[in-house]
Amino acid sequence: MLVEPAVPPVDGSVRPLRVLHVVQRLKGGGAETVVRGLVAGLQREGSVAASVLSLYPDELSADERAQLGVPVTSLERRGRGDIAGFYPRLIRAIRDARPDVVHAHLHAGKYAGRIAAIAARAPAIVFTEHGDEAGGIVRAGINRLLHPRTARFIVFSESERRAFAAREGVPLERIVVIPNGVAEQPAADRWQLRDELGLPREAFVAYLPARMTRQKNHVLALRAFASAYGTDPQARIVLAGSGELEAEIRAEADRLGLGTSALFLGFRDDAARLLRAMDVLVLPSVWERMPLALGEAMLAGIPVVTTPWNGSADFAGDGARAIVAADWSVASFAHALERAGDAAERAHISARALDFARVAFSLDACVARHVALYRELACPAP
Repeated sequence: MLVEPAVPPVDGSVRPLRVLHVVQRLKGGGAETVVRGLVAGLQREGSVAASVLSLYPDELSADERAQLGVPVTSLERRGRGDIAGFYPRLIRAIRDARPDVVHAHLHAGKYAGRIAAIAARAPAIVFTEHGDEAGGIVRAGINRLLHPRTARFIVFSESERRAFAAREGVPLERIVVIPNGVAEQPAADRWQLRDELGLPREAFVAYLPARMTRQKNHVLALRAFASAYGTDPQARIVLAGSGELEAEIRAEADRLGLGTSALFLGFRDDAARLLRAMDVLVLPSVWERMPLALGEAMLAGIPVVTTPWNGSADFAGDGARAIVAADWSVASFAHALERAGDAAERAHISARALDFARVAFSLDACVARHVALYRELACPAP
C-alpha cells in the first residue's frame, strides 16, 4: 500500500495532492493514451486528485470522459496564432486549479504549459519527454529559460536519461526514469481475429500499428518485408494507422508489387486488440522514446522486430527480449524479419519479453512511481 500523503490544508486535515496534467488534447496517439491511463490510475490509487487541462478540444466522447473519471477542462485554443486571449485563459485556469504540481506533456505542455505554470506561480512543475525532438534556436532559447524552473523531467529509459541530460543541459539528478504504464489487453481468439481481418490462418503476419509519418519509417518495413517474404504468397504485412504519408506509403507498396500481401486497415482504435492475430510487431522507427506498441506487444506475447533507436537496448535487453536490426538498411531489417519467421525463436523471445514487461510496464508500478515523485516535490523532506 502507498502511504497517504500529508498535505494539510489550513484546518490541519489531510487532503490528496492536487496534480494538474497539461496536454494539447486527450486523443490522438500513444502519448495521449498514456496520459489517459496515468490519470485514470491516479484516480483509482486515491492519494492524488488528478485533473486535466486540454489546450485544444480534448476530443473525448461523453462516455470516454465518464470512464476517465477525472475533471477535464478544455480551453478550445483555435491554433498557434491564438495568443493574446489564450495565455490569460491558460494562466487563470492553472491558478483556479490550485495545483501542488503541474505535470506538462507533449509539445504544447513543454512550451505553453510550462510558461503559463510559471506565470501562475505553480509550486512545482514536471515535464514528461514523450517524444518532442529538440530543434531550432528559438526553442533552445526558450528551454534555457524554462528548464531551471522545471523541478523534474521524466523519460522512459536510462539511455534517454543520459541523452536528455547532454542534449538539454539538465543535471542528471533532476531527470527521473519512469517507463510508460501499459494496460494488458483482454485475451482474444487468434483465429477469430484472423478471420475477421481476412488473414490466412497459417500465414506469417507482421504488424505495424503507427501514425504514417517519417519517424515511423513504414517504407523500410515494406521494403524489408518484400525482400524477406515477397515470394511467399501467404505472408502478410498489416498496417494500422493513417497520417500525412499514407498515399506515399500505399504507392510504395504498389511499387514493390506487394498487392494483397500488404493490408492497410486505416486508423483503428482497437489496434492493440488485433495484436494477438499477429506473429510479430515491426517497429522500424528512425527514433523513439518508448513506443506504447512495444509494451502492448510484449504483454500480448508477440515478439518485436525493431531498429536500434537510442534506448531500444533498455527494452530489448541487447537482443534477449526483441530482435534488433543491426542498422536501418533494408538488408538488416529484412534479416531481422527472416529471424522472426522461426516460430521457436519467436516463442523464446516473447517468453522473456513477457516476464520483463509485466514488471517494467506495470500500470500500477507506473502510477506508484508518479505518486512518489509528486509527494517528493509537494512534501519535501525537512
